[in-house]
Amino acid sequence: MSDDPRDGMTPSDRDALIEASITPHRERDPEGNLVPPPAWWDLSPAAREELFRRQAASRVLERAIDEAGWSGTVRAVMGRIG
Repeated sequence: MSDDPRDGMTPSDRDALIEASITPHRERDPEGNLVPPPAWWDLSPAAREELFRRQAASRVLERAIDEAGWSGTVRAVMGRIG
């Protein structure tokens, strides 16, 4: 059992935070650095691992429905450089 108090949240609260963080969009700080979504900070380490798995699955789905085969992450990067 973890000593992290965030591990005690309800499954629905945990899922809501994960869903709020799953998007490929990332805000930037004033210097232009990417910052995690606010909900990410409220996730326990175990929930962050689950978020990573869900993000990876989401990117596969995004690539499957995109005619160029790009994920949202690729689109965001290409939008910045191109």
